[in-house]
Amino acid sequence: MPSTAQVAQQSKIYVSGTPGANITITGITKAAKAVVTAVNTLAAGDVVIFGAVTGMPEINGLLGIVQAAPTGASFTVAIDSTGFAAVGTAGICTPQTFSKIGNVQDFSPDGGSVNVIEVTNTDSTAKEKRPGLQDNGGATLSFHSDDTDPGQLALIALRASQSVGVFKQVYPGGIKIRAYQAIVNKLAEPAIGVDKVLTSSASINSGGISATPMPCVAATASMENSS
Repeated sequence: MPSTAQVAQQSKIYVSGTPGANITITGITKAAKAVVTAVNTLAAGDVVIFGAVTGMPEINGLLGIVQAAPTGASFTVAIDSTGFAAVGTAGICTPQTFSKIGNVQDFSPDGGSVNVIEVTNTDSTAKEKRPGLQDNGGATLSFHSDDTDPGQLALIALRASQSVGVFKQVYPGGIKIRAYQAIVNKLAEPAIGVDKVLTSSASINSGGISATPMPCVAATASMENSS
């Protein structure tokens, strides 16, 4: 059987900057992919953060990736709202702006983890364990240093301010987009070597920061045009 491996080349990593202007929402449906009624100029692949939503408080703080073919009057996001209590009736969402991190050599998410609590006692006949708190994890990335690159400068700014940023991964061909909130908890100074270029690395961590428990994921080929 031929390999179905996906090539990593042309993958892109983005980091957020100053958010765009708030968009006023007049409705959100309960659906596998929530439909948001709002006058907008969004494009497929854009990322928004919801806030002050009435009727559907569960969506507040969540990231939503805009799906293909939004209209000027509504858009669809990759959020499953079927389990939420009711439809959204009003609120806002804030579009995120991004800069691509240049010269990336490697980006390695760790997948997060769940703590395991041992609850074995004297009546146990075998080890007993229960799941504890979810750690949403983080990622490490390495890159060739460029002190004029907007994405690298945004990483430096997030590390210095200890602010929460939004990160977006776009896989080649638009096969998938991931977005999540994280802090830059480590940013190395450029390494120097003989007959080498300057290289640096960063660690980002999303554990306990975002209201989105796992990365918001969308898989639509047409999204590549928005990256």
